[in-house]
Amino acid sequence: MPKILVVDDIPEIVEFSKEFFEDAGFEVRTAGTAPTAIAVQKEFKADVILQDLNIPDGGGILVYNTLRTAQDMVPIIFSTGKPETLGDISAMLNVSVLRKPTDPEVLMAEVQKHLPKSQAERPMNPPPPAPSMNR
Repeated sequence: MPKILVVDDIPEIVEFSKEFFEDAGFEVRTAGTAPTAIAVQKEFKADVILQDLNIPDGGGILVYNTLRTAQDMVPIIFSTGKPETLGDISAMLNVSVLRKPTDPEVLMAEVQKHLPKSQAERPMNPPPPAPSMNR
């Protein structure tokens, strides 16, 4: 089961993301601050981190820098309303950026792109069947 860490300080976004990824077959952990995200990742070892850029107590860049210093190369997807504030990310390792709000299909495609090849090839939970019109 793929593992994702969702980091955001807006509870509604965290709840939506948690439910969305759990329904797709992910094991999900959440965090609302930079220090909590770092602590959770050290224990949880997510396959992908989806995080807001502007989180309390240091921001997403602190999470990125701390994990890379610790040699944790987990893919990080920054989700932000202002991607331009990140500047040139070409020097950042294993990073991508999505603009909020993000279409759920685009979000899932980006996460799948970053999963380890063995997990990306495994089928996720299929969507529920459409209701039958036969009675």
